[in-house]
Amino acid sequence: MLHDGHDADVWQAGLRPLWDEVSQAIDWWRDAGRPGIERFGLTVRADGDQLAWLDDPEDAWPV
Repeated sequence: MLHDGHDADVWQAGLRPLWDEVSQAIDWWRDAGRPGIERFGLTVRADGDQLAWLDDPEDAWPV
């Protein structure tokens, strides 16, 4: 949906359905109460693994 409230068409092509992933991320963000960027964190481990988290590094997910 656009800022003016109108729907927009989306076309996907290629091996990875990126718009589906964006749509899922937006739904997650809304369900989480639309948290601001200051509530997110990123942990990079010595082995190079990267973990994102919201509010608590113990509840991290891989990036």
